[in-house]
Amino acid sequence: MTSTAEIRAAWLEQLLSTEPADRLRAEEAVSRLFIAAGFPKPRHFLWFDSPFDASWPVALLVAPHHSLWRDKLASSARSKDDKARIERAEAALVERLRVAHVKEALAAMGAPRGGSLQWPPDVRRMFSTAFLEARHGIVANVMELFKVHGDDDDLARAETHFWGGNKGALRSALHCPTTDSLIGHSFFEEYSFSSMADDEERVGNRQPPALLSAASDVARSSGMWWAFEHGAILTERPVEIYVNDRKLLERGDGPAVVFRDGQRAYAWNGKAVPERWITEPESIAARDLKGFDPTFKKFVESKLASSGAKAKKRSKPDPILKALLPSDPATRLEQLRSHAGGRLPLFDRYRAGEYQKIWAELVALGQRVREEPNAADALAVAYETMQRVSANVTTLVDRLTTMRYVFNSDGARPHTPPSAVVRKALADFEKEAGAIPLSLRAFYEVVGEVNLNGAHPFVAPANSAVAPDPLLVYGFDDRLAEYDDEDEGPSAIVIAPDDLHKADVSGGDAYEIGIPNPNADAKLLNERHDLLFVDYLRLCFKFGGFPGYEGRAAVPKELATLSAGLVEF
Repeated sequence: MTSTAEIRAAWLEQLLSTEPADRLRAEEAVSRLFIAAGFPKPRHFLWFDSPFDASWPVALLVAPHHSLWRDKLASSARSKDDKARIERAEAALVERLRVAHVKEALAAMGAPRGGSLQWPPDVRRMFSTAFLEARHGIVANVMELFKVHGDDDDLARAETHFWGGNKGALRSALHCPTTDSLIGHSFFEEYSFSSMADDEERVGNRQPPALLSAASDVARSSGMWWAFEHGAILTERPVEIYVNDRKLLERGDGPAVVFRDGQRAYAWNGKAVPERWITEPESIAARDLKGFDPTFKKFVESKLASSGAKAKKRSKPDPILKALLPSDPATRLEQLRSHAGGRLPLFDRYRAGEYQKIWAELVALGQRVREEPNAADALAVAYETMQRVSANVTTLVDRLTTMRYVFNSDGARPHTPPSAVVRKALADFEKEAGAIPLSLRAFYEVVGEVNLNGAHPFVAPANSAVAPDPLLVYGFDDRLAEYDDEDEGPSAIVIAPDDLHKADVSGGDAYEIGIPNPNADAKLLNERHDLLFVDYLRLCFKFGGFPGYEGRAAVPKELATLSAGLVEF
């Protein structure tokens, strides 16, 4: 009889296989799987060269049966890049199913059979019951089925970091934006390679149940796949896979995984990393590696040493950044000008009307914005910008109140000015977590907190197809810091809930700004426009505080009244 170690080693080899899929064998096995589970034989088999490419058609097929994905795709369609991906996925479904319209394609494939791909779940069209019965039949004690392998097991560890759970390197937004979670919801979420190995050992020399045998045959003949009522979406295996001695995806001179369509994923010790980290290690600032795998830090140091390149030097910040500046705008400006020797050229140009140009120049400075002679000038611009933002917020609150807009801010005011101790709290936070962008720092110190969430029959109607995304920025609170699973310190600050959560619909990740970030401004993460924070605020005021209407054909006429005459910044 084959030993446990041999069985699990064979399945590990299968997990990391780069052999082309045996499409005929896979389709025949999927058919047997459906029949063994008591479902009609599937009529359609759609093949894709990578799971990244397949994830968008899967999302389209899932959306009618899962409220989160329906809302997520509706929101994603407002992003230029995601809209193009959706259109390509629609075209692929229409072409491969030989139908005239995407609606016919959705009907042809039917509802998803995966438990995580439907909400609310319908057990009548899921495999879970059939698998439970089949697996019960091969054990004397049902508790055996709940055995969990730890990180010391090569197969379980490799699978978890390959595509499983929240740790899988392939299911990262770095490689698969927007639809990354669907990588983790393939059929192997329901019946993993590790479980297949366990069941193979339990069955031994006996004949395995037809359902388990068919599922194992699909795994041995294709890559990731997703089941639907009348068909399946299947993928090819990668053409290249590189792992370290722990069997985790890792490569220091290129992508760790390459698929047949050219799509690739970069990883180190089983964790997804940006392509730049591998191809341009000299461009990585020390702050970016804070809390990351220490073996990667050593790799970067050795690579820089061998190439003769130098790591980025840490800049020395101007002492003005640590000074507790006055809250009165005129007194604060006087102190900044005095510190700069009387000259604030960027600030003077900003006040003269070069709003966007000055912010572009500040952003281009990178972390040099914190050095002399830039820091005092940059702070003056940031404070002046946020004074204008604060004035616009006050105007919007007054206008919305006149419109009988019903603010829904849980008892708090729609605009809460900063507390007297916020600067000291920010200074303490930056000592621990590192620098935050000057734009956000100034917002916390000058504007405070804004929450325009609420209801209005035209601007923010109930059950609307549009998520108006009212302007909402939390005031500073160190409890809003986000931490990665294995990070040593905060990796982001939560700025606001996403547009769907604001509309009281289950949505996606919150709007965040990554930290530490010593620059003048930073991108607002997880927001569809992919804008820097100051640019996002500009967009908000352009639409009267409701940027969710950007790109929409029909815009409430009230927005023109709300946005009229707001202060430029």
